[in-house]
Amino acid sequence: MQTSKLILEASLELKEVGRLLSEARKRRTLSISKLADRIGVDRRTLSQLEKGSPTVSLGIFFQVLSALQLLRGLSEALKPENDIEAISAAVRRARRRQPPLKKISDKKVNF
Repeated sequence: MQTSKLILEASLELKEVGRLLSEARKRRTLSISKLADRIGVDRRTLSQLEKGSPTVSLGIFFQVLSALQLLRGLSEALKPENDIEAISAAVRRARRRQPPLKKISDKKVNF
């Protein structure tokens, strides 16, 4: 994948994650100020995270997930058995290693 496409994809994903965090916070009826106080950051920092800013630290992201009780869901998504791309790649590699099946003619099979 080209670098610019990766950057665009990451940027769009950050914005979506920020939007989803905002929705999760609102479902818990927490204001930005209250959640920011709870995790010990400035309200503006939390606002930037919800807008998808790439400058907010990963540590703060994890603190927000923890405060919203969403941290376990993230680790579940990252487990090897849930990594669809890695599983698909392993299947493709296994298929390449197997010799093609030989066709059996109807004459050799007794029905």
